[in-house]
Amino acid sequence: MEHLTRNQRERLAHIDFTLLFKGEITRADLTGRFDIAAVQATKDLALYRSLAPDNICYDRRSKLHTRPEGFTPLFDYDVIRTLTSLSQGFGDGLTSSVPSAIPCEVPFRLNQPDLLTVACLSEAIYKGRAVELEYCSLSSGQSQRQLVPHSLVDTGLRWHVRGYDRKSASFRDFVLTRITSVRLCQEQAPTAEEQALADRQWQRYVELELIPHPQQAHGDAIALDYAMHNDVLRLEVRAALAGYLLRLWNVDCSPDHRLHGAEYQLALANHATLYGVDNLGLAPGYLL
Repeated sequence: MEHLTRNQRERLAHIDFTLLFKGEITRADLTGRFDIAAVQATKDLALYRSLAPDNICYDRRSKLHTRPEGFTPLFDYDVIRTLTSLSQGFGDGLTSSVPSAIPCEVPFRLNQPDLLTVACLSEAIYKGRAVELEYCSLSSGQSQRQLVPHSLVDTGLRWHVRGYDRKSASFRDFVLTRITSVRLCQEQAPTAEEQALADRQWQRYVELELIPHPQQAHGDAIALDYAMHNDVLRLEVRAALAGYLLRLWNVDCSPDHRLHGAEYQLALANHATLYGVDNLGLAPGYLL
């Protein structure tokens, strides 16, 4: 592909990425993303087929270019950047070869999900389909499950997929790195009770009022860290994600703010807001 222009490579990368994570692509995906004519989009799809003939099929009935079995990505993807692209909008997930002008380091990720696992889950979410997966949990070990996924979630420490678990008949979170195999189910659309609108913890929002921890000597420095107004930071978060946020930021959720240690810079002022939130076992001090 060395002879291709940068614009051509970007469009080919988008075709590759869309096929991998959606399972299908149309000319409109290219014309809308790159503001090109339909004729150019047709040429780009033909060029991609010439470079990777086993990666793309055309379904005349649905007028879609689809991903066949045995797809091998034409480009290399960084899985964490790809997940970020998926969470912020459909990008290309490629690792940039252009160095930054300003040195900048980010914390290491000790755990990285499998790229093809992410691709299958992404396609299932996009198409509104269920998946069959092998999952290894801390409590029960290896098990087989059917999941109707609706969202990918970054907890700050690891990535989860949230959806309706048919085994437990409830909405649950599954850690991506604990999924040992996954495949798309060949069936009709899930029922309404299995979709995101029926996930009460996902649809419910709670307001958190975070304050400088009373036991820290210089609360004004903490207020500056978090751009607090009148020493309060108010956040609206999904109930399903509240526990993860409170644990990530070591927020003292005990009623009388009794937790000790330099790591507890924040405290939850409105303790009652967490009533009915499912994952409170993650909230520091809440169960004390």
